[in-house]
Amino acid sequence: MTLDRLEITPFAVIAGDLLRSRDTGYLTVIHQPLRKVLYWSQGEIVMATSTAPEESLGDFLVRRDVITIDRAFEMMSDDPTNAVAAFHEAGLLDHSMRQTLLREWLISLVIPLFSVDEGTAAFTHEPAIEPARRVFLQSTAAVILDGIRSITNGLILRRSIGDLKRDIAFSNESRFSVDNVPLNDAERRIAASLADEQSIESFLKHFPAESVAAAKVVIGMMALGIFRVIDVRSPADPGASMDDMQRDLELLAAIGAEDQRSLRAVRLARQLSSIDHYQILDVPRAATRAQLLAQAETMRKRYDPVTYPPVVRESIQAILRKIDEAASFLTDAGRRPGYDKLLTQHAARKGGQEWIQQRVNQRTIAQQNFNRARELSVTGDYYGAIVLLKQAVNYEPDYTEAWFLLGSCQERNPKWRREAAESFQQVLSIDPNHVEALISLGDLYRSEGMGNRAQSCYEDVLKISPGNQQAANRLEALKKR
Repeated sequence: MTLDRLEITPFAVIAGDLLRSRDTGYLTVIHQPLRKVLYWSQGEIVMATSTAPEESLGDFLVRRDVITIDRAFEMMSDDPTNAVAAFHEAGLLDHSMRQTLLREWLISLVIPLFSVDEGTAAFTHEPAIEPARRVFLQSTAAVILDGIRSITNGLILRRSIGDLKRDIAFSNESRFSVDNVPLNDAERRIAASLADEQSIESFLKHFPAESVAAAKVVIGMMALGIFRVIDVRSPADPGASMDDMQRDLELLAAIGAEDQRSLRAVRLARQLSSIDHYQILDVPRAATRAQLLAQAETMRKRYDPVTYPPVVRESIQAILRKIDEAASFLTDAGRRPGYDKLLTQHAARKGGQEWIQQRVNQRTIAQQNFNRARELSVTGDYYGAIVLLKQAVNYEPDYTEAWFLLGSCQERNPKWRREAAESFQQVLSIDPNHVEALISLGDLYRSEGMGNRAQSCYEDVLKISPGNQQAANRLEALKKR
């Protein structure tokens, strides 16, 4: 099984991956309180079910005046995937009309998923359902394009398009092309205009009046594999260096040699990736919070955009963002010690300022994931919480509370108890005195019939916290067996 969090991997991306890789199985999408299951065969959607009664095939046919409510109840069974077969067996309408209605119903279940902004998607590889229970769509690719067109939420579009710095080009391996997928004239014109390899950001700039439509075209073309994504060139790439050099020469020519102040600002902007928060504020590591705030304000005045020529405004804005970020981190009593620790590690391993910034970003993401996962676990969305927590502990391997919450979510599913035990053991490897993890691990051992191991866990708790009633009660119950 593969798990994805829709805030991280939007549905358009997931559907495109399944189509391109021709996967077979079922995709479960949970968006509380809704749960939908999409069945795939060789990359094509062949059936869907929903926990919402108003999205059932019977309800759809009643609204279309094809069957009565009583007939709809007769078609219902314990297995909702039997609905299609039951409709065919009822002998209503001719076969062509039944297929048309079934396609309309299936599409009505799938299209809204493209606009879901949070939730969990879990894909399980299984044999395809029997042909008698399938809906035969004319083209899953067309449904994906329609789903992307239906997105109106700008945040979902932004997530679906991904990193704008990535380069795209036409793929020579896709089974689809601009000419054989159902695009309208405007969309086909936009897609066909991709001539050379270029960044998504650069491509979108060609359509200032059609930015939303162009973004949807890019998402659709990437989902179908018509556009392939090329890795971003590294800074060491000679081609990239030449481009940077050319831009710098043009910028220097525009500024002029006399404006040394602007030249120094541009030079500083070019060095931001290798400058830490203390260096950008020009303060010692021992600076107090008051000194940091005062110096940050001084720096903001020094780099007031109004006092610089327009040609260097972009560099000035980059400097100001770095100043704000530095002040935010260093004046936060909770985050500054962690940043200082990263600087110490950086000095030991000589990893570069980019490594520090990456670790800062990862820590921030880990904390955000933990907070969101805690909310999801309260509502019972354990799948979603697990996805976020796995990324959190991947970014922060010593994040004790994230490991503990991960184990607590995993133990909800009997199939994941081994993973839960490993998560609790990970907590104890970081903090051997974590009482809650010891009790939870003991409970897992007890449920699996490993009484001796459970007893050891409870006894360890009582060594740490002699008055712990939970451990005492569990230990007494074990001894009575």
